Amino acid sequence: MITLLNAAPDTGNQGVSALCHSVVAGLSRRGTRQITVADHGRGLRHSDWGYTSVNLVGLTHHRRFWRGDSLRTAHALVRLRGLGGAASKAVASSRAVLDISGGDSFTDIYGPKRFQAMCLTKRMALDAGVPLVLLPQKLGPFRDPKCKKEATEIMRRAAAVWVRDAQSYHYLQDQLGRDFDPKKHRLGMDVAVALPEKQPTDLPSDILSWVGQDRDFPLAGLNVSGLLCNEALQSRETFGLAGTHDDQITELARAILTKEPKLRLLLVPHVHKPETEAESDLRAARDLVRRLGPIAEGRVRIIEGQPDAMELKWILARLDWFAGARMHATIGAFSSGVPTLGLGYTDKAQGVFDECGIGSDVADLRKLDARALADRAAASFDARQTARADLANRLDGIRTRASDEMDVMARQIGG
Repeated sequence: MITLLNAAPDTGNQGVSALCHSVVAGLSRRGTRQITVADHGRGLRHSDWGYTSVNLVGLTHHRRFWRGDSLRTAHALVRLRGLGGAASKAVASSRAVLDISGGDSFTDIYGPKRFQAMCLTKRMALDAGVPLVLLPQKLGPFRDPKCKKEATEIMRRAAAVWVRDAQSYHYLQDQLGRDFDPKKHRLGMDVAVALPEKQPTDLPSDILSWVGQDRDFPLAGLNVSGLLCNEALQSRETFGLAGTHDDQITELARAILTKEPKLRLLLVPHVHKPETEAESDLRAARDLVRRLGPIAEGRVRIIEGQPDAMELKWILARLDWFAGARMHATIGAFSSGVPTLGLGYTDKAQGVFDECGIGSDVADLRKLDARALADRAAASFDARQTARADLANRLDGIRTRASDEMDVMARQIGG
């Protein structure tokens, strides 16, 4: 059995879910059986995901220490070879533990609680004597020297470390020094480029007609990030944006709608949270429609409900052009051959796009104000046919590399 950590499929963040399903689908196709995925439920459960079956085990960083699904409690119990709780037993009895850190959370910039959660999950494997494989992810930054030292110790003890961008790879080389081994310390692609797609069963009829092959209008897609829009002033300060993102995304949408009178625009939430929460993409999308006013009538629709990551990829694959700040939404689009403009608010999108050979298709929100971003998006939209042809030439290589890397990961865990 193997156990997958920090890729919980029940966070509402479909980027994290994309990582989870990409890993599980990729390994199951290569003969790996008995995969256990840590989520935020209770105890050990069985789930049929259609393409394979998995076990789910609850593991959450909370203060109910009397429960076996408490991360701190599970970490303590695992030293007793998994006695006392489903999560600790799952880790201690695994032939390997895989940890992907939600793609970008092995850092201290999100605060001490999340950093300690990332470290505790990894130490569970190390303290149990189980091989730890860090799957492709971004490393750092680490602002606190103590956090940097702790993270480096974990990376040094891991059986294998994969990163998804050149910056993280150079960091790994620098920190490990003589312990760096190119056979086990690898630069790879984000695993979500290989995410399977699945047709949704409950799309409204008008949206189904929009994504149909016989439409007579161009169809663009846009992810409106709740992280950046719902508390726009705070997000501008936090990430050093050139303008508030609600202004940036409004000007972008207005520019492409004005440029192409026949255009239809589909807003694609990628983080499903209640609209009372700041992370809600649905709330941000509805606010955008209100700001657009009359130009949106009959031309802009929102994907409602909560399509999962594979269903969202099916929708994204049927667009003529896409832009967004949620990185895994953009990965779902460009890995399907759809011309895509990534809206970068940190360095992570640039690194992933670079690794796929499309680094010029990232617009840095820290450098472009609303007007400049609108111009950049309009130019990207105009060049969509050229971009589609370029992507078509790259996709076989991207998919082959992603498949080869998953083959190596499967060998590293022994199946």
